[in-house]
Amino acid sequence: MRTTGAEPATVTASELRAAARCLPAGVTVVTSGSGSSVHGMTVSSFTTLSLAPPLASFSVKEGARIRGLIEESGAFVVNVLAAEQAPVARWFADSERPMGAGGFARAAGPADAPFAAGFVLAGAIGYFTCRLVRFVEAGDHVIAIGAVERCGTLRDAPPLVFEGGAFRTVRPVPPD
Repeated sequence: MRTTGAEPATVTASELRAAARCLPAGVTVVTSGSGSSVHGMTVSSFTTLSLAPPLASFSVKEGARIRGLIEESGAFVVNVLAAEQAPVARWFADSERPMGAGGFARAAGPADAPFAAGFVLAGAIGYFTCRLVRFVEAGDHVIAIGAVERCGTLRDAPPLVFEGGAFRTVRPVPPD
C-alpha cells in the first residue's frame, strides 16, 4: 500500500495522544555510546519487527541526543524494565540528566560490562543488543531499526508498562 500524504491530517496531536493512552506499552530504556558519551533514554515504542532476520525497532523524537550516539556507534541496547523500576524510567525520561556515567548513577548503575555500544542496566528483566540497520524519517520522529545480535531474559519479574498516562504493571487474567 502506498500513501501520498496529499490529504491533510484532521486528527490533532492531543486527540491522537488521548486515544494512544488507551493502549498499554512496555517500558524500556535504550542505551548507546561509550565512555563519557554514553546515554540512555526511556522508550515505550519498542517492538520486534521480524524473526527472520531478527529485527527490532523503536521511535525517537527528531533531535533526541541518543540518535547521534546510535549513528556514531552503529549500535544500541534495549533494556526491558521491571515493574519496580518506574524510578529508573522517570530518570531516563528526564532530558536534563547528565551525559556519561553521571546519567547512570541514579539508575542503579550499569550491570556488568557494556554490550556493543550501550549498557544492560542492573535490574532489567531482559535486553536486546542491536546493530543499527537504518533510521526511517516519520513525521516529527525517526524510527530506529536494528538487527538483533544478542538478547536474553535476565530474571523473572512483571514488566513495567505505560497506560493511561501512568506507569503500571500487568497481572494475569483469572481463568474462566
